[in-house]
Amino acid sequence: LNITKYSDQLLYSLEKLKGWPEKVKLMQKNWIGRSEGCEIDFVTDCKDLKIKVFTTRPDTIFGASFLAIAPDHPFTDSFKNDKEFQDFKNLALKNIGTESLLSTNEKLGFKTPFFAFHPFLKKKLPIFIANFILTDYGSGAIFGCPAHDQRDLEFAKKYKLEIIPVVSPQKAKIINIKEEAYTEDGYAINSDFLNDYTTKDAKKIIIDKLIERKIGNSKIIYRLKDWGISRQRYWGCPIPIIYREDGKIILVPEKDLPITLPKDIDFGKPGNPLENHPTWKFTKCPETGMKAIRETDTLDTFVDSSWYFLRFCSSTEKTKPFNVDEINYWMPVDQYIGGIEHAILHLLYSRFFTLALKNEYKFKFNEPFENLFTQGMVCHPTFKTKTGKWVFPKDVIEKNNSFFLKNNEEVIKGDSQAMSKSKKNIIDPDDIISIYGADAVRWFILSDSPPDRDIQWSDNGIQGAFKYIQKIWRTYEKLKIYKKEKEENNNNLIRNSNILIKDITVCVEKFQINVAVAKLYVFLNNINEEIEKQSLNKEDIINIYKKYLIIISAFIPYIANECWEKITGKQDITLQEWPKIDDTFLRKENFDIVVQINGKKRAIINATNNESEENILSKSLAIKNIQVILEKKIITKKIFIKNKILNIVTTDE
Repeated sequence: LNITKYSDQLLYSLEKLKGWPEKVKLMQKNWIGRSEGCEIDFVTDCKDLKIKVFTTRPDTIFGASFLAIAPDHPFTDSFKNDKEFQDFKNLALKNIGTESLLSTNEKLGFKTPFFAFHPFLKKKLPIFIANFILTDYGSGAIFGCPAHDQRDLEFAKKYKLEIIPVVSPQKAKIINIKEEAYTEDGYAINSDFLNDYTTKDAKKIIIDKLIERKIGNSKIIYRLKDWGISRQRYWGCPIPIIYREDGKIILVPEKDLPITLPKDIDFGKPGNPLENHPTWKFTKCPETGMKAIRETDTLDTFVDSSWYFLRFCSSTEKTKPFNVDEINYWMPVDQYIGGIEHAILHLLYSRFFTLALKNEYKFKFNEPFENLFTQGMVCHPTFKTKTGKWVFPKDVIEKNNSFFLKNNEEVIKGDSQAMSKSKKNIIDPDDIISIYGADAVRWFILSDSPPDRDIQWSDNGIQGAFKYIQKIWRTYEKLKIYKKEKEENNNNLIRNSNILIKDITVCVEKFQINVAVAKLYVFLNNINEEIEKQSLNKEDIINIYKKYLIIISAFIPYIANECWEKITGKQDITLQEWPKIDDTFLRKENFDIVVQINGKKRAIINATNNESEENILSKSLAIKNIQVILEKKIITKKIFIKNKILNIVTTDE
């Protein structure tokens, strides 16, 4: 799929996604990988062959001390029969991995017998094949400038190559490069006609020179590549193509769609299960009746997950994938919640599908997901036998800080990692629910840490959550026998409950779920304290408890509904509106007023709401240390902000 057609749109639209985490936008930006720079043609002494180099830092050309090319660069054909090179190439390609691995792997090179000519100096640069160059990025070749690239520096030190600083943070100042390359912008030094120019200006000048000499040109490249969507797997939609016995490739007619997967599949054999199926792939051409073979690759499952949200908008549509009017009504998705593992591919592909379909279907939006929240993972230590076999935590017994199976075989405790079936570091929910109930599991996970961070599974944590749920039930039992009838009320609980409802509401809206949970602990404690004091009439305290139950029903629905039914005689807690806040109780009665003299804090006075400047000044002047400071001073000005500050400005007598 031609995703690269939308590279710029996918990149620049990220800035408009104000409701997305910056870390996710950065990950997508790096994946798209837009780089502005230039290409330079280096002439070599190998049959006058040229090596095309892409660089984002042409301003450092005068610091070049070598050329490095990828192990499978076409230039290497010149010595393909060299056994030493072939051994190096096989090793390099085997361990080349990803760019993140390249930055940590030892930098290795194979020195070729050839040289490249520097485009601006009478100088020859040795040509190396290097294990840290990727063929599919840029041109698969670089010029090495060790003073200003850390990988180049490590390589140059290993192979005793020149290190020439050509950029300095200060104009005309020579710098020494030892352990770390200088990678920031600055001013050109040791660079002939570029000297004293800024990095930005030097780039423009050198590109103009390259174009003038017809040995280079400006260029923009992307790391993003077109999306290969076929997979050799059983799951995923079959690709509707057949291969006829006469060699012709045929699209399966629409009337014969959908192609369904076979159910009698054998996963025991290695390779593609559909390719190995005895009958499924064999078919006939609907046009000629000739024998044909189905395509046994299936579509990448990302193809489905890149547009399912559009189908949800009109899921009953029978004749087409979706109804555009319905999509324009419902989309974009207000809030997307998903794991950080979807930060790049699934979310990038969904954005791509939306842009591509917009051209065809006239969508009124550009981005599918307006707000994005990435939740953390539940983590647990891993356990392995000494033979490397993963072990379930429930099968492990701890003895004197060592770990064993029931048969006394010792196991090794590993790092805490995200729970996964493959590593068996999982806790079976059924086991926990059978002991503590589903609400306790929910409450512990929500309370442990911010929802965008990983949490560490803890037996103590789940026990603490269970005790809290028991406390909710005990509170109901206390209220059942509460005796106090309507009299003059102590309003503290009513006031505090309104403040807490407001705070919890804000926390939920901002996804600060663990903070909301902490405030719910306070809420329940306040209710129990007032029950002990008998300071409220029964009707009011039960109403506050009911508001509390409505809130916790969003977190732990079972205990909330059980207590609600006991209190009200009805099972309708899910139909209740979120508690309303009485603003009259949110106004504070007392405030701490900071008293300053000439801007320096000298005292704090407790004052009533909106207490006058005259009263605050009078109270201030009655404080002994204020009197001492003001002795032999003249008050020239007073700055007063209600409920906050009084600043007394003075001069000497």
